Amino acid sequence: MLKARPLIIALVLCSFGLSAWQVRAAPDSSRYDVFLRDQAVIFVDARTALSTTININGDWHTLIGEGVLFRAADTKAALVALPNGDIALHPYIPRQNEQLMTRWISSANGKWLAWAFTARTERGTISDLFVVEGLLGENRMALHTTSTRGLGILPLAISDDGAYVFYTRRTDLFEPLPPVLDLPVESVLRLHVESGEAVPLPDSPDCPCLMAFSPDARRALRLAATADGVTVTLIELNGLIEQPIGALRGYERPHYPVFAADGKKALFRLSRSSGRTRSAIALADFTVREARLLTETLPEPLRPLALTARADTALLLSLNASGTFKLTLADGAIVRVSPESYLGSLP
Repeated sequence: MLKARPLIIALVLCSFGLSAWQVRAAPDSSRYDVFLRDQAVIFVDARTALSTTININGDWHTLIGEGVLFRAADTKAALVALPNGDIALHPYIPRQNEQLMTRWISSANGKWLAWAFTARTERGTISDLFVVEGLLGENRMALHTTSTRGLGILPLAISDDGAYVFYTRRTDLFEPLPPVLDLPVESVLRLHVESGEAVPLPDSPDCPCLMAFSPDARRALRLAATADGVTVTLIELNGLIEQPIGALRGYERPHYPVFAADGKKALFRLSRSSGRTRSAIALADFTVREARLLTETLPEPLRPLALTARADTALLLSLNASGTFKLTLADGAIVRVSPESYLGSLP
């Protein structure tokens, strides 16, 4: 049993063999809390507290359906680690190579996957976007594009009901990029999967900007790095109404924004590199139209993972090594709750 794991399991509960060609269903209906420690994925049965550890070598770890989707470091294949100890090829996502790049994102509730491929051709690129329910649902094409300028689709978020996908198009998808949650973007669109209608979000002269999207796809958060600091803007997507929330001075870059489940708050990291290097965790509260620092006293570099169901505490992950921390919004207090990095729970 891994030390301190019962603490984080209690927090989460209170608040919110190789299979070569296809993914098999998980072995039972248990709920699992999932952790990452270096190159090991750990599934903990929330009912029995028994754990299964799978050694992997990869990145882009994503909870989806009944497993953890990741990219293999050696082959660049999309693999899925399952609670029964199996590692399987994802049934739809092709292996990357010099002519083909794939990208994916899951919904906040882990029920939907949006993935896209971009393929180089003699005339430019072909790039398609797909939506899948869980691991084994129908692989539905949501968007087909071609470009003579080398543009490809990068999915940014998918709503909890799978009805909307946020995406952008860019030319550097074959280059090493930061994680999507820490990647400034511009020219973002919201795609309605059923109708195929894509509506552009309002642009800002200060972008590329860091963006986040509420799980119900009704709100977007824009974090812009400006000469005055980091400006915070809420976009009500029904009507595309922009509402300035505030500016946080003394910092140069925002990172890793996450929405609360109800869309009323968002948490993000701030950093600066000029002068005295420092970082902070900040909160945007859309009910009172306020952006404020929660704490500038971090035990180590941390990033937000999620706000709890009541949105009074948050989970943070270490950026240096494995580790999960709890942040209390009322006083900014941070407590380490697990030596492993918490990824979330599987139904």
